Amino acid sequence: MVKAAIIGAGFAGDVHAEALHACGVCVEVVVCLSVEEARVFAEKWGIPKWGDDIALALQEEIDVVHICTPPTTHGELIRSVLKAGKHVMCEKPLCLENEEAKELLESAANTDRICGLMLNVRYHMACKRARQLIASGELGRPVLIHGTYMQEFGAFPARLDWRYNEKTAGKMRTVTEIGTHWLDIAQYISGQRVKAVSAQFGCFHETRILKDGNTYAVDSGMQGEQVFVGTEDAAAVNLRYENGAIGTLLLSGVSQGRGNYLSLEITCENGNIWWNEEENNVLNIGRKGEGIQKEVFAFGNGFADTFRSLMRAFYDAVEKGEKTDGYPGFDNGAAICRVCCAIWESAQQDARWIEIGG
Repeated sequence: MVKAAIIGAGFAGDVHAEALHACGVCVEVVVCLSVEEARVFAEKWGIPKWGDDIALALQEEIDVVHICTPPTTHGELIRSVLKAGKHVMCEKPLCLENEEAKELLESAANTDRICGLMLNVRYHMACKRARQLIASGELGRPVLIHGTYMQEFGAFPARLDWRYNEKTAGKMRTVTEIGTHWLDIAQYISGQRVKAVSAQFGCFHETRILKDGNTYAVDSGMQGEQVFVGTEDAAAVNLRYENGAIGTLLLSGVSQGRGNYLSLEITCENGNIWWNEEENNVLNIGRKGEGIQKEVFAFGNGFADTFRSLMRAFYDAVEKGEKTDGYPGFDNGAAICRVCCAIWESAQQDARWIEIGG
């Protein structure tokens, strides 16, 4: 039986553990900076071994290591896992800098280990259908690719977690945290790569009041410690694609009422499709003069199912010992990293257009 270890006992660790449990994969170890948090996590998921030493996750009996830690830690952990001869499933983003992304991609290419990335959105049934429609050529060439990813977790009062610490989250927050998913699903469905970007960032409250672990606006009347936040609450990005298509992307972590609203619309020469993750089992298809056709996946899947589907595809490759294109890999992560870095560079230069490096 394949045995797995999880590094990280937060929200992402829970998601991985649930998906692994649903797929019948044995989780043997959980490792976390806090031994107590690791113990609680282990008791919740019936994991026999826990602790704060990464060596636990690299024991001979472990086949696959799941990295569920903040982004700045991914590179070092991936290197350790591959050196130990383990397969690796890493949370997104792969990493935050192009040079490290190239290094990790080369490492993955030079090993027979299976290296996956947790880009689960593409496993919605409607997304797979949309990809098939565009790949078939039935709708013609994509010419306009645009959408949003809006959430409310950063709206006040906002928990001051690792996302606001540049030592753990890096120099961006919204772009790398949720933009990664949109950039992947847009390319997955359209088949088109981003060629250049022009971006603006909005950090609407650089100085905030911290009280009981939550942050508030300075003028909220709350009394507490003043803290500085320099990363973006929102980003507005113009896009150019390699095939000549254009597009826009609006990202926000401060949009009240938006629990998890990822939307994507792709206009092609012979038709238009659009979808959003809060109505994930409905795909809209429009053609001139024919109105809107809604494809409803009556026995479709939900948010948790996408993780399970990705995990099954990944572990199928692990058990066969064969690299396939059935799961997102480090090549996808490196490509997204290049776009994110270009977005950051553009935002620092008053939205100057930045070409995506190879």
